Amino acid sequence: MKLNNSKIRYTQCRGCGIRIPVSLFRYCPDCSKVAFRLEYERISVKSKKSFWAYVHRNGRKCFLSGMSLEVVDYTCPWFLVFGRLKPGDKTKIFPASALFNAMKGRLSKNEFRYFVLALDDHRKKHLKVKKIPLVHWKGIEGEKVCVGCAQAAALKGRVYCAKCARIAYRMKRARFPRKAMNGVWKYIRKYGYICYYTGIKLNLDDPQNPWYLVFDHWKPRDPRKIVITSSLINRMKTDLTEEEFWYFIRQLANYYRKGTVVKKRKLSYWYRSYRLY
Repeated sequence: MKLNNSKIRYTQCRGCGIRIPVSLFRYCPDCSKVAFRLEYERISVKSKKSFWAYVHRNGRKCFLSGMSLEVVDYTCPWFLVFGRLKPGDKTKIFPASALFNAMKGRLSKNEFRYFVLALDDHRKKHLKVKKIPLVHWKGIEGEKVCVGCAQAAALKGRVYCAKCARIAYRMKRARFPRKAMNGVWKYIRKYGYICYYTGIKLNLDDPQNPWYLVFDHWKPRDPRKIVITSSLINRMKTDLTEEEFWYFIRQLANYYRKGTVVKKRKLSYWYRSYRLY
């Protein structure tokens, strides 16, 4: 028995423009999933119009690469996400793959294209990658950058990220001078959570960890200069200055390697008194 298709009326999907039967739905099954996400993310009407205009012309293809996008499997690197023409600006969005949108990050379309080509030339032709000014790198509109590390986003309503907030609290509780605390933040912004003496990445969560971040007086008991180091190194340094610490490390290393005698020297800040009970 043949079905009579002459009575079925068709229209166009308001997204991609393909032919669909007339029904209560305005979009094809795939575009309806995208339309739901646009509503859920509260994209403005103007932005949605420009988005659908792009899809109508080009289909559900990545704005950055031209490849067809996935709309069902959100774990796929080619899953359709909403990229911003200008980072942080929702007024101009486009479809992009999850992978390439992540690679683009806070770059504009032209900046991203420039670095893709520059990196390819560096790999193939060994040409040097030249730096260019980045318009949106220092921060996205509406997002505050942590004043401590200047890398992560600050917590809502605060000036620090979660990691730096704990460090700021510990320094405040220890009553370090403002100048000393500023010195710590300056070091963290430049190097990250790295030990001043060894270059080892420090642990920020577990106080029982030997590599847990602690504050060391660069000169014993002098609060004017504080550096970050690990709990282990801080205990080894004890009441030594940095110069004295490395002197005795060298002396001990020579003793273990060559059997040379460890030479004593007068210490500037050693005031410990050990008593026998």
